[in-house]
Amino acid sequence: MKRLLLTMLAAAGCLPGADQLLVLHKLDDSFGFYDAASGRLEAKVAVGKKPHEFALSADEKFAFVTNYGADTYTETQQGGNTITVIDLAARKAVGEIGLGQYHRPHGIERGKSGLLYVTTDFPASLLIVDAKKSRIVKAIPLTGKLPHMVQLTKDERKAWTADAGSGTVSVIDLANRRQTTQLEVGGVPMGFALTTDEKNLFVATRTNNMVVQVDAVANKLKRKLGVPGEPARMAPSPDGRWIYVSLIGSGELAVLNAHTQLEVNRVPVGQRAEGLRLSDDGQKLFVSAQAENKVVEFSAPDLERVKEIATSAKPDPTYLLRERKR
Repeated sequence: MKRLLLTMLAAAGCLPGADQLLVLHKLDDSFGFYDAASGRLEAKVAVGKKPHEFALSADEKFAFVTNYGADTYTETQQGGNTITVIDLAARKAVGEIGLGQYHRPHGIERGKSGLLYVTTDFPASLLIVDAKKSRIVKAIPLTGKLPHMVQLTKDERKAWTADAGSGTVSVIDLANRRQTTQLEVGGVPMGFALTTDEKNLFVATRTNNMVVQVDAVANKLKRKLGVPGEPARMAPSPDGRWIYVSLIGSGELAVLNAHTQLEVNRVPVGQRAEGLRLSDDGQKLFVSAQAENKVVEFSAPDLERVKEIATSAKPDPTYLLRERKR
């Protein structure tokens, strides 16, 4: 624990100059660094077995990778119980956070406090993890099954989990660190999109071919929107106008009007399109076609295809790490 803390505190080197696309490879058990302009693979870091998601520290010096240990949420094995810590400047793993009895960590988000919020399948929980101390601060039990992704409010007082095994969304009071209610959304809930004003939460329900709109303040269902193709991940545009949706069944990318909730465009990506990342400026979209081992870059909001980046086996989450000014 002390060694990990010292390593994290001591890291002060600059990241490599050009923009980098960070890609997690689920079936290669690795974390890749790609030159964002050329698509060239520059480095790979070995992580735990069958990693699924990652989050970055606020200063973008470290990545935290959940080692799920199973291919999909439908499998029954206990899976992994660790988070790999990667130094992004050194491009190497510098530690591992053990989760003890909590297995199959999946969704992970960093709050403004620096704490990590991690879903686990067994037992169904939302973990609050202090990465600097390499320990679990609090484990919040959830009534839903197989919590998949997690969404936080900016003030870190509220969270939601998409419970893939029970067709529900769990609502968590982070101030008091307890679940307060559960919403029945149906199907297999997967990804979230929280509008910039934090008044509306959209939930991708994969097997129902729907996106469910939730009143994020009152915690009530507002409407269900038909989106064929098995919606999996979502991202809202910074200006609040659009919601981008990856469609894992049809291998497409769709865009919804956030105000009218109507689909306005969809384009092909590739087989098993899931991982979806919008750049912070809202101008670039990266979608992972897992079955074709590639990430496709689109311009936003027009969804013009820019380029394809060949990757290691089964790419999923990505992140565009911008050039650091020296």
